[in-house]
Amino acid sequence: MKALKILLYVVLGLLALWALLGLFARKNYHIERSTEIDAPIELVHEQVSFFKNFKHWSPWHVYDPNMQTNIEGTDGTPGAVYTWSGNDKVGKGNQVLRVVTPTRVELDVSYNDWGPSPVFFQLEPKGQKTNITWAMDMHVPFPWNAFAMLTDVNAFVGKDYESGLINLKKVCEDIAHKIYRGFEVFEVDLPVRYYVSVRKVVPIPEITSFFGENLGMIMETVQSRKLTQAGPPSGLYWSYDEEAGTTDMAAAIPIAEEKKLGSGVQVFTIGGGKALVIDYLGDYTGLGEAHRAMDDCMQDMKLRNIPPAVEEYLTDPSTEPDTAKWLTKIIYFVEPEEK
Repeated sequence: MKALKILLYVVLGLLALWALLGLFARKNYHIERSTEIDAPIELVHEQVSFFKNFKHWSPWHVYDPNMQTNIEGTDGTPGAVYTWSGNDKVGKGNQVLRVVTPTRVELDVSYNDWGPSPVFFQLEPKGQKTNITWAMDMHVPFPWNAFAMLTDVNAFVGKDYESGLINLKKVCEDIAHKIYRGFEVFEVDLPVRYYVSVRKVVPIPEITSFFGENLGMIMETVQSRKLTQAGPPSGLYWSYDEEAGTTDMAAAIPIAEEKKLGSGVQVFTIGGGKALVIDYLGDYTGLGEAHRAMDDCMQDMKLRNIPPAVEEYLTDPSTEPDTAKWLTKIIYFVEPEEK
């Protein structure tokens, strides 16, 4: 019996000490981590402002892939609520979206009924890249704050923030730099372009000779009319029928402004708006695979090409014998598929 009393006094003493520590221990911690993402700010903003996207990069979804989640309200707008419930590693709680601006997203996060802690994402554009800071002013209530004294809270919680930013960076950069058949596809906005051209349905094996026969005449027209050349020699392709072995195409030189010309040449007005671009390095015989990569990308993005497809030949084969260094820019102006 005496031993039990001693044990009881020890337990009570420890509880009293723990309560005393909780009264004086700090309850608030600032957690902050940053990274740079090679993706436009609009893309990064979409990932952090819509709860539906959290599953793609949140570190806690790795801890519990079977976590139960729910979204209430209009996702991406202030007032939306995200609730979760999972295993011991993720617990349960909710996030409430409070503020959404083009460069900042603010939330209140409540974990295991602890009460809300403010969280924010701060975004800063750096050209086509984005600096992002993820921070939380974490509130640890009594008596849990006494436990917090025994660990480095910043490091313990910060590692999850670091992991989350690594995941976010990969997700955003995979979206921004789409890889199809080994080719990177860039999404850009391009202005309207004007091309002095000769158009014809050409047998595919005769494409090279068609360029040879017409580019000189087109260049002479540009120079004689004192037009301003606005880019490299190009090919415009309205169709490419491998079964028939023909292509409806034009040999072309881009100029700075629209003009009306005769003498066997035409001026085509091409594009203006959203475009997909592939920078292809190599012999022209490999261009077909790059175009098939573009088709895969459009199918994935539910887009369709606005003909013609454009090939810009940035390397002069007569001055660069190494075909591995021949650079061709492939441009598809695109629009959403009809539903």
